[in-house]
Amino acid sequence: MTGSAVPFLDGRSRERVDALGEAETLVSSAGLAWPGLLVELGRNGAWEVDDLTVADHYLALNVNDAPLTFEARVDGRFRTVALEPGGAWFCPAGESFSHRVPGPSRYALVTLSDARLRSLLPGTPPELARSYALDAPQLHHLVQSLVVEADRRNPGGVLFVDAVAAAVAQTIVTTTRVENAPAPVARGGLAGHVRTRVLDLIEARLGSGVSADELAREAGLSVAHFARAFRTSVGMPPHQYLMQRRLEAARRALELPGAVLSEVAFRHGFADQAHFGRAFRKAFGVTPGSVRARR
Repeated sequence: MTGSAVPFLDGRSRERVDALGEAETLVSSAGLAWPGLLVELGRNGAWEVDDLTVADHYLALNVNDAPLTFEARVDGRFRTVALEPGGAWFCPAGESFSHRVPGPSRYALVTLSDARLRSLLPGTPPELARSYALDAPQLHHLVQSLVVEADRRNPGGVLFVDAVAAAVAQTIVTTTRVENAPAPVARGGLAGHVRTRVLDLIEARLGSGVSADELAREAGLSVAHFARAFRTSVGMPPHQYLMQRRLEAARRALELPGAVLSEVAFRHGFADQAHFGRAFRKAFGVTPGSVRARR
């Protein structure tokens, strides 16, 4: 499809503009239940923009096999920028930029609303700065994970997306925060009674799923603080724990008389029977059908 769902604004009028109207979007998370988060993979021709503003925090990666060289206005004049394959640049929400991209390029991008960024990180995030030299090679892998998840229409569920989004947000803050601004830090596991409430909530929502936001609210923590505390207490990230519990419950269901594979998969929160089969075999080394047959 052509165009983009990125909330671009004209830097002068503050009106919404379709700055990537000629781009071909290959993958997009638009339409998925990812509040405050957008992921796209696309390709575009030569691109010239002046005083373009993004309503949300904006991260773009060069996914070409070759370096991408373009000009960006920095401190009032245009300077040459070269992004290596996998390299990224970042623009904070509300800040304007002007670019001259001379030829076609292939890109992946992530936008995070400021409210979403703050919900993912403990405390108040520091002031962020536009950067064309992010020293964070892990961003390429994190963004590619979100692209694949969007392309497959979110088989990993909201907990997986929340975990990756929190990692992206933390990396952005760590690499683009303004000098001398303290980075947020959180340590320690969940208190015993909090751990019990969180695990009970996960258990009650095995079929329908539960987001990291909901779990963090139950614990009274930010999403990023909660994710670290949960891993310390339980030994794995929330999305992995949810998947493990779903698979264990599904295995017990398969041992009951009259179990139907498609119904078991649906009742335990899997996108389809094929997704259920792959996850089940990876976890237990056998297929769901063989467990049912053994019964």
